Amino acid sequence: MMSRYLVESQMNKGKEVFWISNADTLMLEPLPSKYLKHKSNEHLSPNTVKAIAYAISYYLMYLDEENLTVSEMFEMPYSIQFEHFSDYLEWLKSGRHCDRAQLPNNNTCNTYLAVVFRYLQFLQMDQAGNGDLKVLTEKEASYVNDVGVRFKRMVMHFNGYLPPNEHRSREIVGDNLAILLDACACLRDKVLLMLLAETGMRIGELLGVNYVRDIDYEKRIIRVEMREDNQNHARAKNAEYRDTYFSKETLEILQSYLSENAELLSRTEYLFIVLHGRTAGNAMSVNAVYSVLKLLEKNTGIKTTPHMLRHYFANERRKAGWAMLEISTALGHRSIRTTEEYLSVAEEELEAAAEKYYEENEALYDIRKLL
Repeated sequence: MMSRYLVESQMNKGKEVFWISNADTLMLEPLPSKYLKHKSNEHLSPNTVKAIAYAISYYLMYLDEENLTVSEMFEMPYSIQFEHFSDYLEWLKSGRHCDRAQLPNNNTCNTYLAVVFRYLQFLQMDQAGNGDLKVLTEKEASYVNDVGVRFKRMVMHFNGYLPPNEHRSREIVGDNLAILLDACACLRDKVLLMLLAETGMRIGELLGVNYVRDIDYEKRIIRVEMREDNQNHARAKNAEYRDTYFSKETLEILQSYLSENAELLSRTEYLFIVLHGRTAGNAMSVNAVYSVLKLLEKNTGIKTTPHMLRHYFANERRKAGWAMLEISTALGHRSIRTTEEYLSVAEEELEAAAEKYYEENEALYDIRKLL
């Protein structure tokens, strides 16, 4: 189905700005676009804001099909409003919101609706007298914050969400990682895989690394910095800053990569760059990383993604005895959902845990074979 609502963006002062427009009138949809600007101002990543924009556009499509406006939805009595959103979930489940062959699972549909609820709550706060979201009820939820303190708070909940799908963690194992490293065509790709696996960094964080300012080569630390003006539009999530640690073996390969490509790297401060062609020397993009991983999959039969390597990092550290809070801190998560109470992790404790892991797992990477 061709959507009447288009998600569009453009760069403005180094920042990607999103809006929703009407394909029939070619006019900007003011309220959804105002909300997207608000979310950008909260320093959410461009990918997150883009996902929010699409979720809202699906709901706008549904309102059109039902010949309804947001104001009319707000004025519905509780039972009708509940039915409205339950029907919307079924509409999403049937795949009528897009042209993809694969239908969304229950978790995806629930996520789309949760985004819509936050948008509608924003309208309630921003547009006085807009009516009520009667279907949301208060529910007590338990959380553990960044420093391991458990607390409870009231959250708004919809009782009509679809039953959640069982979560299947996507993982990669050490033997497969070794095969992938051996199949890499160049040192850059080896460094990319090893840093993703050893640091747990998000791909946007890693592609934004400045090899001059962000890496302490003596201590083997990469500083995650949030920047909105990266050439490749890569950025850290949630405007966060933290340190990550890598092994002596990876340092050797990293230094060989920097030496081998010194002339190209002298034109930029980005760690990961395009090595060949007319864009040689430019910062590597997320799409380029996925192209590398697709080629590796073709050559080895092993599928991997940056997020799977992040899972690998977390699971390997868990097996090595890291505390949940240490893993959460290393990954840059904002909170821990299921854990005991822990004290805040000092940088020295995190560094010591990282060093112990690499010393115990030197055999994973055959350094002489990789160089």
